[in-house]
Amino acid sequence: MEIEILNQILALITLILGAALIIYLYDAYKAVRQQSLLLLMYGLFMLVMGIILTDVTTLLAKDLFWIFWSEIFSRLLVIIGICTMIYSILRG
Repeated sequence: MEIEILNQILALITLILGAALIIYLYDAYKAVRQQSLLLLMYGLFMLVMGIILTDVTTLLAKDLFWIFWSEIFSRLLVIIGICTMIYSILRG
């Protein structure tokens, strides 16, 4: 039971830190208006959502079917987020 609570607390901390980073990136985007910074922000959003998706799913649904598919979808979100961030860096 304590491990589940620890997972949920760590997921919440990850969500808060990711949101703070996205807010700082958005403020930087408003200052320079560069599209690659906006793409980096979208990639970071997808990465954070992919990281916490499994923890949120285990909190809301106890069915093994949903947990299994949330883990697969979580990995896909992480891959899409990392690819978007790489593209934004290569774009300059």
